[in-house]
Amino acid sequence: MFKKPFQTKTRASLRSSNCRHLIQECKELFPSVWEQVEQAKNNCSEGDSASVDSPMPDKLQAAKFTSHIGDRGEIFCSEAGDPLWLKAEVAAGSAPMLVPTVYTLWQFPTLLPVLWTTSSVIPKLIGGADLMVPGLLIPREGLPDLKKGALVAICCPGNAAAQAVGVLNLDTQGLHSVAGAKGKAVLVTHTYQDHLWQLGSKQPLPAIEFAGATDLVHMGDSPEDNSASSDNENDWSVVGEKPSDDKPPAPAAPGPATDETPSSHLDSVAADITPDEMDELLMNSLRQIMATVLDNAHAADLLPINVSTLYSNYMALNAPRGRELDIKKSSHKKLAKFLKAAEKHGLIKLKDIRGELFVKSFNWTHKDMAEFTPYVVGATKKEKQADGEAGGSAAAPGQPGSELDMIRVIELLKPPSALAPLFSDVGAQTDTGYFSRQQARAVLEDYIKGRQLVDAKNPRMVKLDHRLCDGLLTKEEYSKLSTYPRDKLQARLQEKMTLYTQVVLPGGPTPVKIGNPPCAEI
Repeated sequence: MFKKPFQTKTRASLRSSNCRHLIQECKELFPSVWEQVEQAKNNCSEGDSASVDSPMPDKLQAAKFTSHIGDRGEIFCSEAGDPLWLKAEVAAGSAPMLVPTVYTLWQFPTLLPVLWTTSSVIPKLIGGADLMVPGLLIPREGLPDLKKGALVAICCPGNAAAQAVGVLNLDTQGLHSVAGAKGKAVLVTHTYQDHLWQLGSKQPLPAIEFAGATDLVHMGDSPEDNSASSDNENDWSVVGEKPSDDKPPAPAAPGPATDETPSSHLDSVAADITPDEMDELLMNSLRQIMATVLDNAHAADLLPINVSTLYSNYMALNAPRGRELDIKKSSHKKLAKFLKAAEKHGLIKLKDIRGELFVKSFNWTHKDMAEFTPYVVGATKKEKQADGEAGGSAAAPGQPGSELDMIRVIELLKPPSALAPLFSDVGAQTDTGYFSRQQARAVLEDYIKGRQLVDAKNPRMVKLDHRLCDGLLTKEEYSKLSTYPRDKLQARLQEKMTLYTQVVLPGGPTPVKIGNPPCAEI
């Protein structure tokens, strides 16, 4: 929220009644710290009790602010000018929250529950990033049991001084036991060294070791020992990594050989692949789609195509059997860099359209395509092609000739009444009335092509007719838009359709049910 300069109005002293109201609100939110303050005052003599600091002073200055992204709130500063608290909407859709700054947390380290991360992550948080689940460090006894929306402080091992404050984006219960967990853990609101910190005295990061910290984590030898080094390995683990034992793993029990690659083997293959091998895998997937699904006869209506759409909807689904694409494990690290390398090789041509990268054309006459032999595309461990198999003629799992003999979840889509005329005009129908995502995309492409709705000036834009407007646009958009990007129209179609799921077990499929199936933690 404060990674860039923000606007503030003139600070003014807060009225006594408003200060009392804030103190009461603070006591209700953080009762344990106030109990400690009261005990400290009781233990002092009558003359010394006034010298005991409190989390919310009875004399404050207030100023309203507007962040660089338009967030509004109020900052409460001490008489010396240090920002101590802020009140703002720190999470989308939430009510304004009273949030302590690092200046307050350095005075009262136990004010908020603490989550831990490595020192290498802190610069990213200061730069405006949120704390991701793989960046969490887990104490030996596990994470504190917190609910989504709770305020937390972020610290590094060896120093209990908060370096960031944010709001939890998920429940922490059981998170440390989920291998491979991903996503945002904390939505960061304020950090040490951001522009809110610079508004005050710019106090450097103190070295704090509060009572009970050594029971929680193995503290470093010095305040600068903020990383999860080898000294901390016995007390820390990283979320997403499976805990390892001292004993070597037991050898796998012998079993009959199978044609399919087991899921565990897929994990090891993905982990052991070298950057050069991933580069070749990416290039082969690009050649594969050029030779099959996006050949000269079928790609004309899709070009230019957004590079993200190309990767997620085509390349990722056309990796060789038992292999999975991961652009981050290649030498390119980013999709744009890989595609620019493919352009330099002569396979494709790229074009920048209003800041977004698109593939303008494919070179099907390239010598690589003459030498390339399409391979068999198989389902990966994530079952990326499960939606294309809905309504297909393949044998059911558990039956002779089935491709996979495991539990699968198939997503099915059903058009609502507003979209029924569009599907009817194309003549799209299935025996069950459900469509896979791939079938739904094909229906919209057939409708656009059949009615010649592609914009002649910009082929990635689609001219909107009454069917598309009625089924996919809101009332506000109906009278304002005449064209719409094709890829966003596809996304809007699948958002409007009702999601159903079917669990396919080795013994046969279960009934189709509306919505997503419940998650199972194994």
